[in-house]
Amino acid sequence: EPGAGGLVAARREELSQVLLNLVDNARGAGATQIRLLVGAGVLTAADNGPGIPADQVGRIFDPTFSTTTSGTGLGLAIVRRLVEGWGGTVAVDGGVGSGARFTIRFLGAGGAQVASTVGGVGGV
Repeated sequence: EPGAGGLVAARREELSQVLLNLVDNARGAGATQIRLLVGAGVLTAADNGPGIPADQVGRIFDPTFSTTTSGTGLGLAIVRRLVEGWGGTVAVDGGVGSGARFTIRFLGAGGAQVASTVGGVGGV
């Protein structure tokens, strides 16, 4: 049953890449703390960085969009492509001064969208 046992549709190597990209993006934006919240079918990565200006929120998943001179802009585009490839969704919120918060919702291992509240807490 989706959400009951915690099994979700995602490839291990790709999930590692998603997490690495989210952490790298947060660090590149100046975050010093990143918190991962894990629940049934939901993973949230929240940081204490400067947040995302409203005029950039709609573009952060676009390939080659970057706010730094050293970034390629591919990190978050890869995150979205991988998550959507699993049938999941990724969303972002967090205005300037409040840090960024990325929420990934997975499909259950049986193919149904898992909807739940975030349950556990872990730190990175």
